[in-house]
Amino acid sequence: MLKHMRKQLKELLEQRSTLAAERDKVLAVAEQENRAPTEAEDKAWQEKRAEVRKLDDDIEQLRARIKDAEEDEQREQRAAEAYKEVGGTGPGTERKQGGARVTSEPMTYGRQARRHSYFLDMARAELGRGDGDGGVSAARDRLARHARELEVEMPAREAAREARAQRALEGIEDARHWSAEQRASVFERGQEQRVAPNRTDGQGGYFVPPLWLVDEYIELARFGRQTANLCRNMDLPTGTDSINLPKVATGTATGVQTADGGAVTSQDMTDSSVNAPVRTIAGQEDVAIQLLDQSPIAFDEVIFADLIADYNMRLDLQVIDGSGAAGQHLGILNVGGINAVTYTDAAPTLPAMYPSFAQGASKIYKLRKLPATAAVVLPSIWYWATAQLDTTNRPLIVPPQVGWNPAGTQQDLASGEGPAGMLSMGLPGYLDGNLPTNKGAGTNETRTIVARFPDLYLWEGAMRTRALQEVLSGTLQVRFQVYAYSAFMPNRRPEAISVVSGTGMIPNANY
Repeated sequence: MLKHMRKQLKELLEQRSTLAAERDKVLAVAEQENRAPTEAEDKAWQEKRAEVRKLDDDIEQLRARIKDAEEDEQREQRAAEAYKEVGGTGPGTERKQGGARVTSEPMTYGRQARRHSYFLDMARAELGRGDGDGGVSAARDRLARHARELEVEMPAREAAREARAQRALEGIEDARHWSAEQRASVFERGQEQRVAPNRTDGQGGYFVPPLWLVDEYIELARFGRQTANLCRNMDLPTGTDSINLPKVATGTATGVQTADGGAVTSQDMTDSSVNAPVRTIAGQEDVAIQLLDQSPIAFDEVIFADLIADYNMRLDLQVIDGSGAAGQHLGILNVGGINAVTYTDAAPTLPAMYPSFAQGASKIYKLRKLPATAAVVLPSIWYWATAQLDTTNRPLIVPPQVGWNPAGTQQDLASGEGPAGMLSMGLPGYLDGNLPTNKGAGTNETRTIVARFPDLYLWEGAMRTRALQEVLSGTLQVRFQVYAYSAFMPNRRPEAISVVSGTGMIPNANY
């Protein structure tokens, strides 16, 4: 196993060397010609840079695993030598016979270990009941082994998470030239020293779910969080209570010197900061022990998947319309100073509605000095728009291969992810069913969000679980909880957001 991991590391390092050379080559022409890189060159450089960073994360995690495996190997060797000194035979000496030695095993609750239910084992251990799959004693042994496995895996993951969080700051414009101390100050830590139970990702032993479930939670993009996925997603470092990013309030200034010896334009720079508190989104499910014990499937997957799906929806709702109070994130629609566009129409039509999207995109470019990246639309509004016809009964939104002077084109909607279509101004449109439909004086309007979404920052921590039985012990039930921490900062650049509102944004009842 160790030999295989070293081979993997060598291959990753070779890939990194190749990618780094390709990255540096992108800007070589500009440097030789003593000019600034073109937009295409800069984009290509950023893409190669992102690929190199991803490889750096993989290399860092693999090196940590190799280090742990080498330490295990050294311990095995010392144990075998000790056995020999006392003239004994045992596991250490037996493993050396045949020239092979086991240095790692499959995870107790790995993706392939489907015969063991993590949630059921938690319930058995907490309740002290259950005879299946070896009973309570075997369940506790598996959970203890799982905890020991995480003692190896989680530190490496947390180190990688911390490194990714710090590297993510490099993508923030003003942070590219910060010192290490300035970057560290962004993430505000609690004053007290926390012990379990705490906010530190990966702590709690039994309370960390199988890592393959965590990985699926991190990587899987669901339609239920379309707007959240469009924002700049970053890792939330461990033990963080809030995030503070500086903001330039007043910039410096230059001007023409009216004459030799004349006054030089001068303007003092001022700054402020934007704060994003860390919030908790949690859910729970009470389950009868009989359902877990007698179910023919791994019911932990059903519970976990359903709770995570709801978590994603709740996070998306917070990102869109959170109040910023009572434990909620500040949502996009409640940010002060955004670009407001009003479409008032008792009988809305797509030709009449379309200019409001263009106005929203234009205001972002004019004030943010960079273009909008997407529009988020309620599905009812989008499908109503696809049914709109011109004066010759041709659809105004058509598939791209048959488009001729359309208002927009529509893409494949089968997956529920990615853009639903492209507005003719070049702005991709995404569908999000979590957009509100109770806005306006009549509490029946929706909103369309046009934004430069990379300016909206979302930090997320790892998902955690708990199994509680005391409160439900009288009915032979167990309570499963999932929770995660996140921080959302949509208000650092309000000028990067435009919201279309008005009576013309009342969804058609037939859609």
